[in-house]
Amino acid sequence: MQTPPLPANEAARLSSLADHYILDTPSEPVFDAITTLAAKICDTPYAFIALLDSRRQWFKSTFGMDFQESDREESFCGHTILSDGLMEVPDASRDPRFHDNPFVVSDFHARFYAGKPIHSADGETLGTLCVMDRKPRKLEPEQKESIDALAQLVETLLKTRRQEAKFAWLGSVLDAMSEEVALFDMESLRYVYANASALEELDTDLDTLKEATPLDMMPNLDRETLEALLQPLRRSEKEVVISEQMRRRKGGLLYPVEIRLQIIKTGVPVFASVVRDISERKAIERAQRELISTVSHELRTPLGSIDGALSVITSGMAGPVPEPVAEMATLAQRNSQRLVRLVTEFLDLEKAELGKVDFKIEPLNLAEFLNEVVSTTQGFAHKHGVGLTLGEVLPVSILADPDRLQQVLTNLLSNAIKFSSADETVTIEAHRLEERDDDSSWVRISITDRGPGIPEEFKPYLFEKFSQAQNSDKKWPGTGLGLALVKAYVEGMQGEVHFDSQEHVGTAFHVDLQMQEMPEKDGA
Repeated sequence: MQTPPLPANEAARLSSLADHYILDTPSEPVFDAITTLAAKICDTPYAFIALLDSRRQWFKSTFGMDFQESDREESFCGHTILSDGLMEVPDASRDPRFHDNPFVVSDFHARFYAGKPIHSADGETLGTLCVMDRKPRKLEPEQKESIDALAQLVETLLKTRRQEAKFAWLGSVLDAMSEEVALFDMESLRYVYANASALEELDTDLDTLKEATPLDMMPNLDRETLEALLQPLRRSEKEVVISEQMRRRKGGLLYPVEIRLQIIKTGVPVFASVVRDISERKAIERAQRELISTVSHELRTPLGSIDGALSVITSGMAGPVPEPVAEMATLAQRNSQRLVRLVTEFLDLEKAELGKVDFKIEPLNLAEFLNEVVSTTQGFAHKHGVGLTLGEVLPVSILADPDRLQQVLTNLLSNAIKFSSADETVTIEAHRLEERDDDSSWVRISITDRGPGIPEEFKPYLFEKFSQAQNSDKKWPGTGLGLALVKAYVEGMQGEVHFDSQEHVGTAFHVDLQMQEMPEKDGA
């Protein structure tokens, strides 16, 4: 007996077989019908569908024999899977591969064998469809054609089984999620699927849910609002849309949820929604608001008083003080002012993140505004020996909150000046953005320095709270809140902030805002 060699692609073959989740499953009428039909067509007492794993051939279906599995080393099918075509053995007792095979020398008395390889959808050979007889013989051409057709039918069934197994696996994963996951049709908006968490929370079953839409589940959501959320997805303007809505819990209680919407591009595209209970997050936000109120009253007010008292001492208004005391008072005043800035920036940032900042958006003459910003910052630049230049500026109006934009640009200019060497120049300029995909007009305000640049590993965290690069230069310690506040204010004005930086070359911060063309003046 010759042991069948392993195929060259054995690892991939076994992986594909495992993906079908069919080994050791119960018998099924459809597979049994195929083996019965194969035996009848070929006029053989035996027929079977065998799948070969690493050590055995396992029978999904048999006709005329009562086996569940056998050793792979003793199998005829181990040889069959080495080729793509039908393998026919007219007389196994005369074939050197099988003459002493247990199926041949035992009471099974196998003589004739014909097997057709069964492939997966990705081309891997999983097993065989076989017929066997107790007497030597050959198949007729019509019988071979029938075996080929039945083998293709088995392949189709296995392909379907593989897809069902994947869907079942995916369903089990989705059912294990605490978030509510649902799919709904892009046209009718009717649900087509929901995981266990969604069905439990909505207190319904899938059949009932398929008659409903998200509008039925969100009491505060109307058709117009829902369509407004879905339009950016339909137009491919966004990949994900996030919205906060109120949901009705079992028993009628309303609670806040975050909904993430996107399109799943399958054979038939559908909307997918992931709903997450944000009651805890809302409670934390309420606690943050209370903290802001407490800090504002209990900390900022006394800090202002301390700073004022130290100013009186350091200015000499309270009378002469000894030099050591004056030095300590000056140091204390610098630290108190830094603490005041920290508390102020922290409170401003928290308010911005909670949407509690009232942005007063209005048209601003860009050239006039930037001239004013440069004028108010020139003294700071001169103090540090750094030049400050206003470059080319478009004759347009921008839409922004003047106070918030002043704070944003002053912060960015101050950073650029502080990190520039003496005799270097910081430039601020503005130009039109041409690469925007939407129909609105945008302007980019750029602040460029020739400083040390931003370390590559720090760039992803630049706009996070309390983030500061691990730089050996501690000359200009900061609060770590300035850039986070810049980002919050720019986004609050419906703008965007970006940066380009190269170490040892310099950094450019860009603030993108919507603009209005200034009306042309009539010539005199």
